[in-house]
Amino acid sequence: MKPLWSLILTLLAVVSTLPGCEAKVFRGLVSSRRAWEENGQFVTKFCFHDRKALFKFTVNATAQGRWYFYLDETWPLAFAETDCDKKIAMARFSTSIKETSGQQHVNQWIRAHFWFVVYADLLTCREEAPVEDEVVEYEMVFLNPDSSGQATDHFGDDLRGLLIFYSLLILVYVAGSGLYAHRVWMTISKGGPMHEVLKMLSIAMGLHFCAAVLMLLHLWRYSVNGEGIAVFETFSELLEMLAQCQMVWMLLSMSVGWTLGSQTAHPVRDKTQLGTITAVAVLHVLLVLWEQTYDESHYTYHVHESLPGLLLVFLRVGLTGVFAYNLRRTIAVERSVLRKDFYQSFAFGCYLWFLAFPLLMLLAMVFPAYHRHKVVTVGVTIIQTVSMAMLSRLFLSRSLYWEVSTLSSTTLPLKGVRGGAFMTH
Repeated sequence: MKPLWSLILTLLAVVSTLPGCEAKVFRGLVSSRRAWEENGQFVTKFCFHDRKALFKFTVNATAQGRWYFYLDETWPLAFAETDCDKKIAMARFSTSIKETSGQQHVNQWIRAHFWFVVYADLLTCREEAPVEDEVVEYEMVFLNPDSSGQATDHFGDDLRGLLIFYSLLILVYVAGSGLYAHRVWMTISKGGPMHEVLKMLSIAMGLHFCAAVLMLLHLWRYSVNGEGIAVFETFSELLEMLAQCQMVWMLLSMSVGWTLGSQTAHPVRDKTQLGTITAVAVLHVLLVLWEQTYDESHYTYHVHESLPGLLLVFLRVGLTGVFAYNLRRTIAVERSVLRKDFYQSFAFGCYLWFLAFPLLMLLAMVFPAYHRHKVVTVGVTIIQTVSMAMLSRLFLSRSLYWEVSTLSSTTLPLKGVRGGAFMTH
């Protein structure tokens, strides 16, 4: 157990150093040299909607440069353009930095759009590199119109509605806890054949709930100041990663007969399973850490539209294949009709959980860019929450899983299984 806790503490230390997601009070530096190197320095992007959207900025010193705004429809061409003058000319509009503060209304009528902001000055398109590097420190504020038409809403259209979604998710969790928490606790306290798996599932759901609470607090603060609480968002992502690893460990262990046969050791005591799941957890965390570097990418609309995001999809599909293979082998050698019936009910909820992310990633591609993040985030959360609820109901049922596990414990004693199931990645 000590190496596992060491892994958790290491993850806490690493993830706590990650920057939060894009805050639309945005701060940073622009420079003449970097603008020259990139044919215009990419700064950030924001999804405006409707009329009267507002962009405001302050700088520490006046400059000869300008903020150039590119519409998402033309940005790919502009980004690929190697001729600096042509690239700058493709901007829809620009705002000068002759004053230390300024603002610009972004009017659009048809639909929501991502706008990409680039900094360039008089030296950007020259052949020679700037002799002196003019560095400007800035703060930008992006505001969408609220229901009354006033530019006060910090949420871009890609994030709009997530605050309400997480509020409802918390209410569902609280209501579910009120109905089932006592029953689960009593079942775990009494021990028995199903208390181990219920303990692991309860830990996963608890981590998922805590992650949702932290994300809700972050989004609420974001709605007020445009920055949120970065540490809450970071730890929300960490807890979600731990919940995912816990679920993978539990489902793969059960697919080879854990709690349903005496030949399968407890996951903590099976070195092969422990090593495999630890490797998967480390790989998952590394991919998520890598994925965070794409938060403000100039060519993606949400972080999953990246190489690490694609690798996460392949990882989840691969785990689904491992689960299906294990389950098929387990069913093939299983003699009990009752257990085979259980596995059929069990498999549906598991496939739902495993395939939610890959399927939603595919589905999101048919939606406009500003909806993709919400489709993936909301869809995966709902499907996996429903899956966990289905598995909880199955495990708590006194009609099927209880009989299967009882049959297993009476005919095939599970020596050594009644200890040390508490485990999180």
